[in-house]
Amino acid sequence: MKKNLLFILITALIILGPIFGQGLNETTVVEEATFSFTDSLGRVREINTNLERIAPSGNVAQVQLYTIANDLMVGNSGAYSESAKRYLDQTNINLPTLGAFYGKKANLNKEALIVADPQVVIDFGEIKGSKDAMAQDLDTLEKQINIPVVFIETYLRGTAESYRLLGTLLNRQEDAEKLAQYSEKAINKAIESAKLIKTPVRVYYSSAADALDGVPKGNFHSEVIDLIGAENVVPATSGSGANLNSLEQIFVYNPEVILLSSEEAYKLVTTDKTWGELEAVKNGKVIKLPIAPYPWIDNPPSVNRIIGIYYLGSLLYPELYSDIDLTSLVKEFYSLFYKYNLTDTEVNELLGL
Repeated sequence: MKKNLLFILITALIILGPIFGQGLNETTVVEEATFSFTDSLGRVREINTNLERIAPSGNVAQVQLYTIANDLMVGNSGAYSESAKRYLDQTNINLPTLGAFYGKKANLNKEALIVADPQVVIDFGEIKGSKDAMAQDLDTLEKQINIPVVFIETYLRGTAESYRLLGTLLNRQEDAEKLAQYSEKAINKAIESAKLIKTPVRVYYSSAADALDGVPKGNFHSEVIDLIGAENVVPATSGSGANLNSLEQIFVYNPEVILLSSEEAYKLVTTDKTWGELEAVKNGKVIKLPIAPYPWIDNPPSVNRIIGIYYLGSLLYPELYSDIDLTSLVKEFYSLFYKYNLTDTEVNELLGL
């Protein structure tokens, strides 16, 4: 009986030993759940179902990702301005700077991006060049960093759609829908109001410190102006950059309203004798735009522009926007998009009241 029992034990050890040994000596590989995500370039990537670490590829992406998933971000494309720090989460402000993949100041730090270890890198905005060229760019970047990179096309009119696609990517559909609906309401208000405009207000807009870099009509950076039905006096050009205009050329444009996002430019235009000969300056129609935490018109041309629709529409066409409460809409926007609750005093500061 004892011999039979010993034989059974020895046999069991021979059969099961390698299995137990494998469990003790080797790390068991657990595959993470993924799903197939198709980006705006038609590229299909396998993405982790429950993302915990994401990174922006540029400043446009940094703003939009913050509004829906600031807790998942492992880095920033660029450092925050002092004016932005008042409204944004300190944890995000202290994240490492990774740089941007596209733009005039492209400076992506691939080594820092790899160290930050995101599960996916997300790019937003306009298509750079052609779809094929951009797809090749992102494919090359993927191979260099060994991290999936996806692109979500985001023009102003398509903001709601981009949020819904982003919600699918991040598995945050409910949060995305709230942001999409706010955006959709603002955009539809501008579209419907623009249909009633008989004589568009003629506008010149610059974000440059010398006020001479005018943003042309039809440009990615002038979408708010175009959407609300104002006439951008700077002619359309190819590309997405601004036009370097001389002061003489601005006199030829003769805008009714001058919009500036630089404090330095505002001081120049409103105090310089030569600028003072412009009708817009004589009539007190030089507007210093709100810029905190991001400018309301562009720079970057991301979802920060949604509140700019209500603001600029109310400024240029008050009769068409008399049905809105701008103060309430600003408070709602900052709460929903930036997770910051404005006081009445802060709203007045932003609006220059």
